[in-house]
Amino acid sequence: MPSRREKKVRAWLLTMGFTLSYGAMFSKIWRVHKLSTKAKTDHKRKYSWKLYFMIGMLLLLDVLILSAWQIIDPLQRKMEVFPLEDPEFKEEDIKIEPQLEHCESENNAVWLGILYGYKGLLLIFGIFLAYETRSVKIKHLNDSRLVGMSIYNVVVLCLITAPVTLVISSQTDATYAFVSLAIIVCSFLSMALIFVPKITELIRRPRERVDCRTLTDTITSREEEDRQQRLQRENEELRRQIMEREEQIRQATLALQERSAMRNLQLASTMGSGDRVRITVGQYTDLLAPKDITNDPTSDSGFITGTSMARSSRSDFEFSESYL
Repeated sequence: MPSRREKKVRAWLLTMGFTLSYGAMFSKIWRVHKLSTKAKTDHKRKYSWKLYFMIGMLLLLDVLILSAWQIIDPLQRKMEVFPLEDPEFKEEDIKIEPQLEHCESENNAVWLGILYGYKGLLLIFGIFLAYETRSVKIKHLNDSRLVGMSIYNVVVLCLITAPVTLVISSQTDATYAFVSLAIIVCSFLSMALIFVPKITELIRRPRERVDCRTLTDTITSREEEDRQQRLQRENEELRRQIMEREEQIRQATLALQERSAMRNLQLASTMGSGDRVRITVGQYTDLLAPKDITNDPTSDSGFITGTSMARSSRSDFEFSESYL
């Protein structure tokens, strides 16, 4: 029959063992979530001592709660007596009085409620962080999803084990077997989910072994990946528009060059065909003038001398009006 000291030790071991196992996964998933949400603004190096500090704070909280429990309302041995039963062999004139020893405090339900509430909040928050970081990737080895799956495993088993142990608390053998089996299965699955993929990867690629200390915290969240893809699409669209503008500019440049070449050819052909060139006077066009026009510096006349002008289509009267 276990003593009161052994009962206290069991309470401490169960509470702090849960904190050490689940707290490590919780601190890891919390760190991943923090890095994913601050990857754009916070580029400082993240140190591992912060993880140990978080686990230490969780352990300190457990120590405070358990210490207050043991000091204010310590555990006591209580005997539960059941009705008398007849022995298996009724030849003897005896009765059997079943007794069950409990190690409880006066307000045992209150203290259990405090512990279960505190651990339950950690479980709920862990599920939230695991869901938020389900698409987060870490360079080289990505174990954030595996840690999240381990958290799901712990939560499911805790939700099953805690109420069942309260129901079957009067059956010591069944309680011990159920709690022990739940602890073994939970620990085995968590370690298998986290370490088996890493060991398999190291076995498959022995030449590419990487020290765990060299793993960087460079992560890319789903939002950042979507943003990068969106920026890449916008970049491709802008590049396509730039290429279209460059093609339009090239075509416009070619058109201007062709037009300039045609104008030069027309001017050259006109000047080479005779002694007359086409000029424009005011609003009248298609006027022909000699190729060589000379001015008489000794003349006071405002008209050009030595020039014979002809028109191709308009009358002499209209031409004279333009000079009046």
